[in-house]
Amino acid sequence: MSLVILSPHIDDAVFSCWHLITQPDATVVNVFAGIPPKGTKTIWDRFCGEPDSALMMQKRLHENELVLRSRSIAFLNLDYLDQQYRSNDIDLGELSNSLLESFDRNFEFYAPLAAGIFWRHHDHLVLREVGKLLLDKGRKVSFYADIPYMQMPVDLNKGYLRRMNQRTSKLLKTPLRGEITNLKPAEQELKRQAMHQFKSQYKMTNLMALNTLSRNTNISKEVTFGVKE
Repeated sequence: MSLVILSPHIDDAVFSCWHLITQPDATVVNVFAGIPPKGTKTIWDRFCGEPDSALMMQKRLHENELVLRSRSIAFLNLDYLDQQYRSNDIDLGELSNSLLESFDRNFEFYAPLAAGIFWRHHDHLVLREVGKLLLDKGRKVSFYADIPYMQMPVDLNKGYLRRMNQRTSKLLKTPLRGEITNLKPAEQELKRQAMHQFKSQYKMTNLMALNTLSRNTNISKEVTFGVKE
């Protein structure tokens, strides 16, 4: 079965599920990849070094091209606007139907779990809800721990998975089972290099995450949650 990894923003899939996106049958769908109108300015983009948000999004799209194409990772950019650029709500039904039309039943979807204890980004929550809608429509959907919002503990063990299984199952009202993937040293290095290539976002994102984005456990271990059959 081929994989569709729903990445809220450019870089989320690389940060969170490198082991999935580097599989030969995987496609990354960057959902909130639209370019805002000329003249748009946001505080976050200014902090990241570019006061013109349209130019910032163009930079991010270019970074995405460099990172994914150079590693032969298939991707698709949708033109929905990032939360910081829009004032309207996302039509979840429209988005989920669009994905159903684009990807048939030979594809398994992976959506962000958005279950961080301290902060859950709204765009990540939107895609979690889309994942639930796709499940309700009978499609195969799993979820990935989205970094840096969901931090991997230094001691990532079965006890952690049991606690997360209970919490996330209640959150989604669907029984889930977590699985830890340990990246090999060579994979870790490739992931680390790719993360740093998102130059427009990495520094500020890591700073806002209290420098935990670069924590070894967030690079060496990744967690996905499948629906119990």
